[in-house]
Amino acid sequence: MSMHRLLRRQLDAHLGSDTERPPQLKQLLREVDAEYKRADHDREALQRALALVADLVQRQPAAEPRAKGPVPALARSLRRMFDQAPFAAMTCDTDLVVTAWNAAAERLFGASTAQALGRALTALLAPQEERDQARTELRGLIARGEPHRSLRATAVRDGKVLSCEWNLVPLRDRKGRVVGLTALVQEALAAPDRYALAVGGAGDGLWDWDVRAQRIWLSDTFRTIVGAARMGEAPSEWLDRVHAADREQLEAALAAHLQGQTPRFENEHRLRHEDGSWKWVLARGAAVRDHAGKALRIAGSMMDVTERRAVAERMLHDALHDPLTRLPNRALFFDLVKRSFARARRRDDYRFAVLFLDLDRFKAVNDGLGHAAGDDLLVQMGDRLQTCLREGDTLARQGGDEFTILLDDVRDPNDATVVADRIHDVTAQPFQISGHEVFAPASIGIALSAPTYSRPEDLLLDADTAMYRAKAQGRARSVVFDATMRERAPQLLDLEADLRRALVREEFRVHYLPIVDVATGRIQGLEALIRWAHPKRGLVSPEHFVPFAEETGLIVPIGRWLLDEAAQQFQACRRAVPAGSLTLNVNLSSKQLLQNDLLQQIDRVLDANDLRPQDLVLELTENTFQHSEHAAVRLAQLKAKGLRLYMDDFGTGYSSLNSLYRYQLDSLKIDRSLFSGGSPKGSAPELVRTIVSLARDLGKPVIAEGVETAEQLGFLREVGCGAAQGFFFSPPVDSVMALSMLERGPSW
Repeated sequence: MSMHRLLRRQLDAHLGSDTERPPQLKQLLREVDAEYKRADHDREALQRALALVADLVQRQPAAEPRAKGPVPALARSLRRMFDQAPFAAMTCDTDLVVTAWNAAAERLFGASTAQALGRALTALLAPQEERDQARTELRGLIARGEPHRSLRATAVRDGKVLSCEWNLVPLRDRKGRVVGLTALVQEALAAPDRYALAVGGAGDGLWDWDVRAQRIWLSDTFRTIVGAARMGEAPSEWLDRVHAADREQLEAALAAHLQGQTPRFENEHRLRHEDGSWKWVLARGAAVRDHAGKALRIAGSMMDVTERRAVAERMLHDALHDPLTRLPNRALFFDLVKRSFARARRRDDYRFAVLFLDLDRFKAVNDGLGHAAGDDLLVQMGDRLQTCLREGDTLARQGGDEFTILLDDVRDPNDATVVADRIHDVTAQPFQISGHEVFAPASIGIALSAPTYSRPEDLLLDADTAMYRAKAQGRARSVVFDATMRERAPQLLDLEADLRRALVREEFRVHYLPIVDVATGRIQGLEALIRWAHPKRGLVSPEHFVPFAEETGLIVPIGRWLLDEAAQQFQACRRAVPAGSLTLNVNLSSKQLLQNDLLQQIDRVLDANDLRPQDLVLELTENTFQHSEHAAVRLAQLKAKGLRLYMDDFGTGYSSLNSLYRYQLDSLKIDRSLFSGGSPKGSAPELVRTIVSLARDLGKPVIAEGVETAEQLGFLREVGCGAAQGFFFSPPVDSVMALSMLERGPSW
């Protein structure tokens, strides 16, 4: 919509610059705009008339002694032009005696032309008490010879005194001497009334404060905003409703504008509603000043911005919070860390800590159960993590499956590890996601504030580095950062590059751990274990690279290589024992299980190496498959092929015997942590006895890992454990030694 520039400025100042307004308001603005344009046209016409007047005066002979009436030529021109002008217009000589008076002046001031001509201008237009001051000001203007515009109290028809806008233009003769004034007078409320119409349509309140009399006028809409049926004329009607926290800055803004320090008044504050609630309002206004610049009154609008402010606060909250968990996001968390960092630099006794958490199995849940289930897990995880914090601590979501925690006022470094231990406790319990029990342990990195830090981002980076170290140590762990890790962080990139090169250069090796039948003491299977023959570091155990390979996805090509190589080497081993009496056990990661071509790969391996499906045993940890419908389908497909499936690492906290039945697994392997060490019967003999008994009831044989002594083997025979493996029988050996062992046919 094309709009008059003055109206545009006023609307932008009082309604904001948004042009998306209701249709009714748009129609109203179009009508007001037309009025502005008509007034603009009238003003231009009058200005042209005044210019002609000045020109006519310049064409008159040099000034003569004042005549008793107007100059005839001037009078004829003025009558023709001034009668057409829409505003009151008049001229006077240097003695301030009226020499011309138009029809609009007659209507405004109630004096005919005959009554006005020859009389003092100040007597006609100024209130009695202000005539002397007005006379002094006008004579000063004539002496200066400059145009002037002002608002001043003016006596009009019926004895009323109104605030009028005065535009005064000095008249000069041909020699440039000032011979009088031309005055254009307009009631000051004419234009504001049109503006008030627009503001009223927008629902804003209006106010007009007489500074000298200390009276204030408040519109009906103003009273509606605060829910008051009636309000008096004292400024306290407004000021006493202002919130105590906002009043000082409101009064300061008013004082600054009244004293001329700001071009306009603007302030946002709270007003008490009649129902006791608080309304946020935006007050804007401008002062009307006398010739000396002193404020006579100040008027403006009052806009209810409660909803707008609430929206702005919601937008600010959303900008600083994660939309899923509603926790602080990365930006807000970093700002809080910066504040703690600054506090630590001011106070020697203040320390804080940052914890960086990464969920160890989130991708498997997301891929297996879908993104909605992943989102549900993140929300539940946020709720659980909150229960581990102290008052004053902050939990945030960094993005993806990463969370951060700011521990405030850490008195002892152990405070951080205590919180981390609580987190491990609560995340060890299963989550109920989409009808499934889901386990989501977390790896945690901890960084403690110290004077050696110069930037808060370095503290976050160190916590992140410690978290990756925790993952490398086997996950579901906590690691406190130390300076040596900073030197090792770049090594992670080197490790990934080395692993990729190891695949190309075939640096991996297969070692075998015999699985012994407890009843007969003879070898019944070989578990294939991967080793890395690093050119510089020598033979590297899987715990030093497999967790990182899983994190990067390199476990898929590495696992594929292991299956191919082990199956090829197994052919020779199988020939050393009676047919069908030996199995090849291979570990399968969650990422491998969900590969689209897994079934085709296994078919190819079996065919290429002349193996039967029952010769191959796939070992999986329970947290690899139990959270995914896709994984459950894949397990059923593998079972349908005749492959045997074992649950590995049973008893580590993520397993249940129900999974044996649910997924029709063939066997379980008791984790070495439950059996090795402690007493001659292991660290938890009664738990081992219970597991074996329950598994036997389900018809599932049990394999014990980590057997190191004859006493432990005897205990396994006592409780009826089916098979065992460990250093008591043999450490992992290469294919040549495994074949030699099978050919000897040892028995324990």
